[in-house]
Amino acid sequence: MKATNPAAPFTLGQLAELLGARCVGEAALSIDGVNGLDEAGPGELTFFSNLHYRDRLATTKASAVILKEEALGCFVPGEGRGALVVDDPYLAFARASALFHPAPVFAPGIDPRAIVEPGAEVDEAATVMACAYVGAGARVGPGAVIFPFTFVGEGARVGPGAILYPGVVVRERCAIGAGSILQPGVAIGGDGFGFAFDKSVPCHFKIPQAGVVEIGRDVEIGANSAIDRATLGVTRIGDGTKIDNLVQVGHNVAVGPLSILCGQVGIAGSSTLGKGVVCGGQVGLGNHLKVCDGARIGPKAGVMADVTEPGDYLGAPIVSSREFMRQQAAQRRLPDALKAIQRLERRVAELEKRLEASLEKDKGGD
Repeated sequence: MKATNPAAPFTLGQLAELLGARCVGEAALSIDGVNGLDEAGPGELTFFSNLHYRDRLATTKASAVILKEEALGCFVPGEGRGALVVDDPYLAFARASALFHPAPVFAPGIDPRAIVEPGAEVDEAATVMACAYVGAGARVGPGAVIFPFTFVGEGARVGPGAILYPGVVVRERCAIGAGSILQPGVAIGGDGFGFAFDKSVPCHFKIPQAGVVEIGRDVEIGANSAIDRATLGVTRIGDGTKIDNLVQVGHNVAVGPLSILCGQVGIAGSSTLGKGVVCGGQVGLGNHLKVCDGARIGPKAGVMADVTEPGDYLGAPIVSSREFMRQQAAQRRLPDALKAIQRLERRVAELEKRLEASLEKDKGGD
């Protein structure tokens, strides 16, 4: 059900026009692919954004490089070589790579080996592959792609152009926004972790998880991540947010638009993240917390209280990155400081002994 969409080679001049770049060197130079700075060879385009690696730029075999104006002196265009000058080389390279690796185009239709329950609405421009399941009352929008072994539950909604890769589960009544991408094994709408302890049995009594999950537009969720349904109400992921692999988002959490959650982040129930929040790998957030717009929390940090000011944070519990660095610098001095304290303690003990001896001597003289 997949149709290929191969990309033809581009000239350097064509790429400059498509990327909004200034072409330096041979505009007619043919570029047939992209690669890393060290791996690129003749006919390939690479990028350079960090002056610390200027030696690698000087030795690259790439035919063309995307770079900033100030880096142009490190790369000499000539016969068979050229450059594209931009403000943001990384972004321009991403767009160039998309030109050479266009998204696959899937033939619309429902595979006869798929299961689509009566009452489900699948747009005629959507793709439902073999062994996929679409429950009663579910709606699948135009251009959406449902891969094999994916489960779309009763009353769920999959927006236009969304892609659900193999093994994705979208449970009943949950919604996936237009253009969102769910990587293999993502679980949307599993029960939130809610239990009340009954001492009379004793047992952990399961609290019904009656809410839903709403995933916004242009969200990407990495493999084996889980977004729990709300106990009551909605767990919400804002438009444009990107979530890495193995991330856990608890019930009734709200993640603002354009946020980034890196691998193994865990967010406990009913916490709220603002717009553009960044959480590095293995960040943990407690329940019922609020993180303001623009906060950036570094890897392995622990958030135990509200974050009310935008900025960079590190540590567990978190402090500002500047304070964290001061603490780390002080911690490195602790062994020497401890030795100094021990020397002072010994010196004080010696002085105390001398003082006691002197007092005893004075008493004897009396």
